[in-house]
Amino acid sequence: MNFQSADKKTRGAGTSSKSVQTKRLYSVPVWLNKRTFAGGFDHAGGSYKLVFAPSRASTPHNELELIGRLTITDPRGRVRSRNSVRARLASIQGGIGDPPTRRRVAATGGARGDVSTSQQKQQTAGETEKRTEQKAEEARQPKPGDLPVTESTGPTSFTGVMYFHLEPLVGGALGVPVDLGRVQLNLRLVPLDDTARTMNELLSAAVDALQLQPDPNQAASIIAELNQLLGG
Repeated sequence: MNFQSADKKTRGAGTSSKSVQTKRLYSVPVWLNKRTFAGGFDHAGGSYKLVFAPSRASTPHNELELIGRLTITDPRGRVRSRNSVRARLASIQGGIGDPPTRRRVAATGGARGDVSTSQQKQQTAGETEKRTEQKAEEARQPKPGDLPVTESTGPTSFTGVMYFHLEPLVGGALGVPVDLGRVQLNLRLVPLDDTARTMNELLSAAVDALQLQPDPNQAASIIAELNQLLGG
C-alpha cells in the first residue's frame, strides 16, 4: 500500500489558520480469492482487511468497469461496507510465465480442450512459429489509446496485474481515519482456486478484446460471461 500526507488548512472564527496533516491512502495490493479481490493495508500500527466483491461488469467508453461491494475490517474486527462501489480499469502490466488457457489458445489457434502430444507439437511447430512471428510483429505496432503494457511478449503475452481506480470514498464512513479520495487497487492475477482461474481468464480476455486487439462483439460476449460468473 502507499500512503502520503496531505496538508489541509482550516480557519475558525477569531483564530489564525493552521495546517492539519491528513494521511491519504493511494494504493492497496489485492489478489483474486474466488470472485473477490482480497487484500489489506496497515495504518497507525493496525492492520485493515479490504475486500472488493464485484457483482457486475460493464464497458463505458470501451473501458472495463466493475461495480460491487467494498468491505473494510478494522484492527478490532469491526466491519463496514458500501454497496455499488465503482472500480475502473486504469492500466495493466504484462505477466511472465504460463498465460491463462484462453490467451494460450488465442495465441496458438487451438481449441480449449486440445492437449497435443510431443509428436503432434513437432509436426505443427513450423506453422505455429510462423503464425506467432506474424502476430508478434502486429503486436509490436503501437495503437492509439492502448493501455500501457510492460513485460509484453507479443501474442503469448497476457495480463499479469490490473490497476483499478476506485470512485472517491469517505474514510470515516468505512471506519478508516484516512483520505480515500483516490484509492488504486493493484490486482495481481495469481489465481489459487478454480473460480479465481476462471475470473483470471475472463478479466484477461476482456482486456484483450477492449484494448489490445479491439473486437466489440468478442468484448460483449466476454462481459456477458463475466457477469454470469459474478452473479453466480
